[in-house]
Amino acid sequence: MGPTHPNILFVFSDQHRWCDLGCYGNEQVISPHFDAFAQEAAQLTHCVSNSPLCVPARGILLTSLFPLKHGAITNDLPINPEVTSMAHVLQAHGYHTGYIGKWHLAGIPRDQFIPAGPSRLGFETWKTINCGHRYIDDHYYDEADNRIDFRGYEPEVQTDLAIDFVNERAGKDRPWSLHLSWGPPHDPYQAVPRQYLNLYDPATIELRDNVGESIVRNLKKGPLSRADIRRNLRGYYAHITALDEQFGRLLKALKDTRQLENTIVVYTSDHGDMLGSQNFCDKQLPYEESIRVPLLVQWKGRTRISVNDELIGLVDLAPSILGLAGISFPNPVDGRDLHTLFTESNARGRDHVYIFDLIPCHQAEDRGGREWRGLRTKQFTFVRSAADAGYLFYDNEADPFQRNNLISHPDYAKVRSRLNDQLIREVETNDALLPWEEFIRRFGFVEAWNKSQIYFKRSTL
Repeated sequence: MGPTHPNILFVFSDQHRWCDLGCYGNEQVISPHFDAFAQEAAQLTHCVSNSPLCVPARGILLTSLFPLKHGAITNDLPINPEVTSMAHVLQAHGYHTGYIGKWHLAGIPRDQFIPAGPSRLGFETWKTINCGHRYIDDHYYDEADNRIDFRGYEPEVQTDLAIDFVNERAGKDRPWSLHLSWGPPHDPYQAVPRQYLNLYDPATIELRDNVGESIVRNLKKGPLSRADIRRNLRGYYAHITALDEQFGRLLKALKDTRQLENTIVVYTSDHGDMLGSQNFCDKQLPYEESIRVPLLVQWKGRTRISVNDELIGLVDLAPSILGLAGISFPNPVDGRDLHTLFTESNARGRDHVYIFDLIPCHQAEDRGGREWRGLRTKQFTFVRSAADAGYLFYDNEADPFQRNNLISHPDYAKVRSRLNDQLIREVETNDALLPWEEFIRRFGFVEAWNKSQIYFKRSTL
C-alpha cells in the first residue's frame, strides 16, 4: 500500500532572480536540467517575492504569514517558534518531514545549531546550517545537534543528503516532504568549483539593458564598474549551472526509486539579485530583478505543461502546494491557494502582489536605504515610503527594464491614485507604514534588533 498523499520535494535557492535560466529566456546560462524540467512542468513567469530579503522571505515561504505575524521581520531576527508551518500541516496529515540546507530563521549567532523542538517548525529529518555562505568546505548540524564538517561544494553535499533521504523513504507507506535549501547563487559569487567558472567568460557576458556605468555598493565603498558586474555574473551563472547539475541528480534519484510519478517537485527562490540593474547590487529593492523569482512546479499527470504569466506571491506558495496535494492550513494565513494555476488553463492569479521591505538592514542600511511598501500588478509597479506618497511607478508592459519612472507623469495620475488606495489597504491589513526606526519601536522589536546589531558591530536604537 502506497502513500495516500503525494510526496513533496520543495527545492529553493537563495537570491536567484527569475530571468537567469535558459527556460526563462537567458541563453547565456547553462541550465539543461532546469530547462528540460520546465518543458514538463507548470512554469510561472510572474512569481513575486513579497519581501525580497532572506529571513522574512523564508518565514513567508514556510508559514504563508507576513513578517509581523511570523516574527522574523528582517535579517537575523528569529522566527516565532509558535507559528504553524507547512511542515506542521504535513505532519498532521501523516507526512515524514525533512529540511536540508540553509535555515536562517534562528537569529544570531549565524553559526548556531537549532535544538530539537519548536524552533525546527515541525521538521523531523534535519541537516541544516543556520546561515553560512561559505560554500566550500563548511559544516551542518544533524538531528542530534552534531556538527558535521565536510569537504567540497556545499550544494553537492546537501544534494547527497537529499538523495539519501529520497532513497530511504522509497517504498514506505508514509508520504514524505523535503525542503532542500541551497545557499547559492547568493554571493560570494566566486566560491564555486572551477569547472563551472570555466564555462563562462566574463568578457562575453551580456548585461541587462538597465545596468549603468557606475553601480552603487554602499556609501562607504567605491562604485562597481560594468566589468566588475560581468565578473560577478560569471560566478552567479556558474553557481546556477552547478545547482542545475544537482537538480538533475535529484530528479534521477526520484526516477530510479520510482517515486517521481507521485512526487510534487517545486523549484523557486527566496528573492532575486540586482547585479548592477538600476545601478544597484544585492536585494531589498522593489525592482524586477530583486522581487521576481523562478517558479517551476510538476506533478506528473496532474500539473499542466504550461508557461503562465498570472501573478502569484511567495506568500501563496505553501497553501498552493498543499492545495495541490489536497491539504490546507488549519489556521488563517495571508496567502491564497492558487494551485489551479498549475493545473487549469483558465485559472487566474492575484490582481496584485503586496511587496515591502520593513527594515533596511545590512546591505540596504549601507547604501542609505529606507523602508518601502509597494504593489506589483500584472502591468504596474507602484512604491512609496513613509516620507512620501509614492516615489517609483513603472508600466512594466511598456517598460520591462523599468527605465522610465512615471511617478510624476500626469497621464497616469488616476492609476497612481487607485494603486495608492489599494496599497494603503494592504498596509492597514498587514503592518504600518512608518519610518523603520519607529516601526521597530512600535511593534516591540528593539531588544531583538539591538542584539542583532551588536552581533554585527552595527549601530543600535
